[in-house]
Amino acid sequence: MARLMELARTIPGGAVALWRRLVQRSNSNFKFAFLFLGPEQREGLQQVYEFCRVVDDIVDERAPGPEGEEAARRALAGWSAEVARIYGDAYVDDDPPHTELGRQLAESNKHFHYPREAFDEIIAGVAMDLDRSTYDDMEQLRLYCYRVASCVGFLCVAIFKDQREPARRYAEHLGLALQYTNILRDVAEDAARGRIYLPLELLARHGLTPDDIFNYRYDGRFVGAAADFAAAAEREYHAAWALLPEIQQRRLLPAEIMGRTYYEILQEIRARNYNVFTRRASLRRRDKLRVAALALARAGASVLS
Repeated sequence: MARLMELARTIPGGAVALWRRLVQRSNSNFKFAFLFLGPEQREGLQQVYEFCRVVDDIVDERAPGPEGEEAARRALAGWSAEVARIYGDAYVDDDPPHTELGRQLAESNKHFHYPREAFDEIIAGVAMDLDRSTYDDMEQLRLYCYRVASCVGFLCVAIFKDQREPARRYAEHLGLALQYTNILRDVAEDAARGRIYLPLELLARHGLTPDDIFNYRYDGRFVGAAADFAAAAEREYHAAWALLPEIQQRRLLPAEIMGRTYYEILQEIRARNYNVFTRRASLRRRDKLRVAALALARAGASVLS
């Protein structure tokens, strides 16, 4: 902690109060982002998070069998219609949103101008989990990750008030990087639910089969496949960071903290030689604070309080 406080003293003066608040209140990766936003932005981000949680839960918590799948598809179709009502599409005949969340998003959309296609793509992304439990190659997986992660990033940069093309490309690459990191970290958890997100082509290239993943076989073959997948995540992180000179870094500071945090989780996975079957990789609180302090220093966030 002494080292962290020494680092904090290098942050421009106005950010020190923010640092103290961060130390006192931080307890999750996602909540970190809230500490750098104004009230309207916090509400907007909470609404986006809730939308993603609701549609994801429709798929993940559905009843088993064909009836559960059909019910999930109907529920997702209902949310597609709710998105249409949020945006006042002509075919909904001036029908306002039916849900409290829909009404909240319609109101916050007046301030942040969310890209409509992002909501539609998120719904399409979670629906992919109804159609398949494995992905053949990186191209298929990239589409899934673009929908469920990059498109969330597009909504976030709208809340952060920078929707210029460099910021959108940053959000696309960072979303892919975060989702790839999640996939690698959660291999065991997903396998327990009958899912494998590591591409089958990647597994086959290293002599692995789906049964190896379902049976938690950790050996040199898995290490090789995991290392290749981690390299794909690494490329996406660096593609995002290469865009930093073109974007308004202070506005995207919450995204930067999230990205740097997940990059450290990727390094933790590597440090364990990719053994993701025995314990889920995570960062200690002091390591999260160090990441946040470095991001603050990079952004020169002297105006934050």
